[in-house]
Amino acid sequence: MHPNPKTEPFDLNDIENEPSDEQLQSLMDAVAAQARQRAEVAMEAFYERLRVEMIEARNRQAAA
Repeated sequence: MHPNPKTEPFDLNDIENEPSDEQLQSLMDAVAAQARQRAEVAMEAFYERLRVEMIEARNRQAAA
């Protein structure tokens, strides 16, 4: 889910003006989307490294 483009920007450090529920939801949605994207990239890298390790192990076993 993408942040709502109509949501006004806000400063989380501004103690005098708290963000609205909609602004907080937009922020949480954006953070969750970024976390999912980073997790997907990390998982792809993990599986690629696992494939490389399996190939190397098979090559070592075949050479022995």
